[in-house]
Amino acid sequence: MQLQRPNLVREAAYDELKKLIVSGRLQPGQRLSEPALAGALGVSRTPVREALQRLAQEGLVEMKPGKGARVRVLSPHEVAEVYEVRALIEGEAARRAAERCGEEGVAHLEEALAELESADPADYAAQIAADARFHSLLVAASQNGVLERVFHDLDAALALTRQFSRDLNQTPETRQQHHAITDAIRRRDPEAARAAAVLHVLAFKDTVLRRIKEAKWS
Repeated sequence: MQLQRPNLVREAAYDELKKLIVSGRLQPGQRLSEPALAGALGVSRTPVREALQRLAQEGLVEMKPGKGARVRVLSPHEVAEVYEVRALIEGEAARRAAERCGEEGVAHLEEALAELESADPADYAAQIAADARFHSLLVAASQNGVLERVFHDLDAALALTRQFSRDLNQTPETRQQHHAITDAIRRRDPEAARAAAVLHVLAFKDTVLRRIKEAKWS
């Protein structure tokens, strides 16, 4: 792949590297070689170095003197904190969605779930994309821009744990949890929607933390 238009190389290098990390193609702990990345992107090392610095400021990359850069590895404590905050955000978003979301919004949520449930069981990338769309639509249905911004900031951090949750998106438990959220929004039941969203996020938290500890990820 060659990045074009020299005046946009810096931003394009940043966007591409962030995409590779968030998608899981560059995994936590993986070393990030400036020469190798520059070669793969078809750019000089300078925009790659600047992109890595920006990603380090965002918490997606770690840069250590003498050791270079690597995709950041979150501690179990950090993972727990991120999921707990996301539970608060999605719970409030679901509550507000039940109060404000119209039939069209509910239909969009159901379409995202249908896409997720029909995805190839072996295609984790497609499952992750469909799941992300459902949760993005859920938060958007709250009609609160601040909630949306904070949610998407947290989503980047959760991408660092995706290798431990990529097979959870089509389980019977996840399907039931997703439909519980959507059904409560359709019924205009704010508290049921909030509770269902919180339960869903915390269920993922518990499984991801268990898997991280079993893998001795640090």
